[in-house]
Amino acid sequence: MIRYFWILLLILPCFSRAGDTYLTRYVRGHRCLVVAPKDLPSGAPVVLLLHGYGTNADEMLGISGEFQLPTCLLVLPDGPLTAGRSPFTHAWYNRLTHSRKDIERSRDYLCAVMDYFSKQYSISSDAEDPLEAPVETKPEKAGRPVVIMGFSQGAVMSLEAGLNYKGNIAAVVSMNGYMGEPEKTLAHPAASHKTPILVVHGTLDPIVQEEMTQATLQALRKAGYRPVSKGFQVGHKMTAGTLRAVSEFLLSTFNPPNASGI
Repeated sequence: MIRYFWILLLILPCFSRAGDTYLTRYVRGHRCLVVAPKDLPSGAPVVLLLHGYGTNADEMLGISGEFQLPTCLLVLPDGPLTAGRSPFTHAWYNRLTHSRKDIERSRDYLCAVMDYFSKQYSISSDAEDPLEAPVETKPEKAGRPVVIMGFSQGAVMSLEAGLNYKGNIAAVVSMNGYMGEPEKTLAHPAASHKTPILVVHGTLDPIVQEEMTQATLQALRKAGYRPVSKGFQVGHKMTAGTLRAVSEFLLSTFNPPNASGI
C-alpha cells in the first residue's frame, strides 16, 4: 500500500482534472482504482481500462488521460493473479499455459466489476460504502453503459469479458490482443452484433502476431460482428497512433456523426 501511495502521488498530477474524485474499491478481494467527477451525469458510461501482464492499475492510470475519454466513471482493476513473486505485478491468466480456466475466472471477475460499477455504485454515497464492494447481480436493471478496453492480456480479457457480459456493453477496445480460442469466447456471446469493436494492432508485433490478429477479426466477422481494425507498423506497445485511434473511436461511438439522421 505504501508503494501504491507514492506512485499515485507521482502520476495523479499528470492525470488530475478539477473536481475528480480518486478512490479505491475491492471487488471479490481485488483492487480497483476509481476516478470520476463528483457531478457524474446519470447516463455517463463506465470505462474499464485493463493493464497487460506484469503491471497493474497504477500504470494504466498514468496514461489514461491520453485517451481523451468522455465524461465517465473510470475503473482500473488489478488482474486477479500475481505475475512472478512481486505482489505489485498482476496478470489475468498464466502467460505460459494460457489456461482457459484462468481466463474464465478473470472474465467472471470482470463481469462482477462491471455489474457493481454499472448497476450499484454511487459516488454520492462513498462515505457510507464499505471498501469491499458488495456485488449483487441485478439483471432487471440495465445500468450505465460500459466500455471495456485493454492492452495485451488486458485486450484479450476485453474481448472475452466484453462479448460475454450480459449487461449494457457500449464498446469493446482491444489493443494488441487476440482471441486464443474464438470458438469458446464466441460460443454464446451476450453482446449485440451492433456493439462497436475496435481492434488496434502492431503489424510488427512479435507477441501477438499479425496472423493472430487476422484470425481474431475473421472470427468476429463470422460471428456477426463488424470490428474496426487499425494497424500500425510497431511492435507490442501502445504508441501515439494507438492513443489517437482509440480516442477517435470513442469519440465516434459516443458522438456519432449521423446521430440525428438515421
